[in-house]
Amino acid sequence: MDLSGKTALVTGAGSGIGRQLSIQLAGQGCKITVVDWDKGGADETVAQIRRFSGTARAVKLDVCDDAAQQAVFQSHMDAYGQLDIAVLNAGVSEMGDVVTSEGSGWQKALDIDLRAVLVGARLAARIMTAQGRPGIILATASAAGFFPIPSAPVYSASKAGVVHFVRAISRPLMKRGIRVCALCPQYVDTPMVTATAGVRHVAQQMSGGAALLTVAQVVEAAMHLIEDESKVGTCLVVHMTGRWYEWAESKENMRLLRPAQGGAAKPQQATSSVLAKWASSSLPSAQKTVQVHRLSDNFREATRVVSLPLPTAIPPGHVLVRRAYAGVNASDINFTAGRYFGSPKEAAKRLPFESGFESVGAVAAVGPAVTELRVGDVVAQFSYNGFADYAIVPVKAALPVPACTPEIVALLTSGLTASIALEQVGRMRSGETVLVTAAAGGTGQFAVQLAKAAGNYVIATCSSQAKVDLLKRLGADRVINYKQEVLKEVLKREYPKGVDLIFESVGGDVFKTCTQALATQGRLVIIGMMSQYGGGWTPLEHKGLPELLLWKAASLSGFFLPQWLRDMRTMRRHLATLTTALLQGRLHVAIDPTPFRGVESVAAAVDHLQSGNSVGKVYVQLADDVPSQATARL
Repeated sequence: MDLSGKTALVTGAGSGIGRQLSIQLAGQGCKITVVDWDKGGADETVAQIRRFSGTARAVKLDVCDDAAQQAVFQSHMDAYGQLDIAVLNAGVSEMGDVVTSEGSGWQKALDIDLRAVLVGARLAARIMTAQGRPGIILATASAAGFFPIPSAPVYSASKAGVVHFVRAISRPLMKRGIRVCALCPQYVDTPMVTATAGVRHVAQQMSGGAALLTVAQVVEAAMHLIEDESKVGTCLVVHMTGRWYEWAESKENMRLLRPAQGGAAKPQQATSSVLAKWASSSLPSAQKTVQVHRLSDNFREATRVVSLPLPTAIPPGHVLVRRAYAGVNASDINFTAGRYFGSPKEAAKRLPFESGFESVGAVAAVGPAVTELRVGDVVAQFSYNGFADYAIVPVKAALPVPACTPEIVALLTSGLTASIALEQVGRMRSGETVLVTAAAGGTGQFAVQLAKAAGNYVIATCSSQAKVDLLKRLGADRVINYKQEVLKEVLKREYPKGVDLIFESVGGDVFKTCTQALATQGRLVIIGMMSQYGGGWTPLEHKGLPELLLWKAASLSGFFLPQWLRDMRTMRRHLATLTTALLQGRLHVAIDPTPFRGVESVAAAVDHLQSGNSVGKVYVQLADDVPSQATARL
């Protein structure tokens, strides 16, 4: 999540976690409303933000007053016009024995630690829903919400209430584009802890004398929840050792006392066990794979299907994967032409070599010292031998994914190209005009949806009515069928101020039209040039391009996914975001309906993609007998 240009409202921001989180958010470009009961503390937070040229305003608030809290949210909107992040951080401590205590602090703890969070979340959700922008609500709970403190029963109950509230509302709000998470630290070195003798004593006892968490440690965890868009309903426990634990539901948390009475239905076999049986039932001595035997951008002429022996023993740190599906990409013909090796001479030295960029399958066997994966686990892989039915894969290159389906394959090269190119290269923001060329293809379909989900106006180009219909279903605001309309004329007539961000994959004349359509300070990201791949890929000259970019203060960037594979942290983060969105129904995958089965059908699948007639992601089912549980559409 790019925080530049975003706004945040933070309660309890006059000191401690709230103050440092506000400063951190402001440092990354957020405009902040600093809210606290202590106006002096809020003013000091604002002063610290402004010392570093940040934008912030201070507001005094008693969060127990619902009307006052609503007024503060409205004042934030009046000041900044949008709400992207709401951090509900205000809190108080509570100590006492449940029998002997008079309970004088109970209501205050319930009102501030629980009720104010519920009210604040509702107010934030209403605003975010009305403005139609993605947003995040972060509630500061506590590890006490999972592991109660006997001497602080009401505090523990309040924080447990926050945890369950977050878990309860996360899925409904995610359908509106709003993420909700809970930050659950153990004892933190804040004024609330250190200024109260009883609380400080309990913290020291519970920690076994260990040092308290620093505010910086907790703020780092908070920023992780805010920035990682795959975090939905996440309750992140920050242990006093500095370790992070993400609370996960598990049947092991409950002990069965009495089995069901009467005839119980036989439980369905888990998909993982079905896949384990499928993957490992008959381990092969060889793999069937597509091998490049001569350099050519004619895939069919360049390749042949061969059988290559597999090692008799799996090396340490490796697994044997049985592939279920492989994705087909426009650049497959660039690979067979030798363009991935620096020069034709270098490529020729490597002949013959295997091909295929992406696949998903199940672990069939594991090598020595492998503890991360087990037989039946579903893994995806980026490689240069994706068109093989079996492969020996290093554990570090096997990416665990939640399902073994064609849709997951589509998220790999295609989905990640769109996600990373738009966010990190194109610096996509909200409220812009975004143009996606070849928008109905494997990659374009994701660019359209991601740009729309970010709050942008999306223009999409394609070549048939079937593709027009698809793009409208995916949310494109304007679809241009370039066989019926002239792209250059439409852009000039309907978008005279230009386009802010262009996601370009066609090349040739379309690329030239796109450069001319850039707005002032516009950005154009080249992810391919499909029209030039065939016939030798003759480089084109674009006279006047430097001058055009100069006078418009515009930028031109290239995106090539293999250059990002060395940054696996970024790859995993984006893939997690995409798979979460897919599983929650916020991201849709258009799969081309033409079936291709078996390694022998790969060349036909590539021909189909290169014909321009495909609609959605083209893939090959490498095995005939993929279990039905694995092929269910998400």
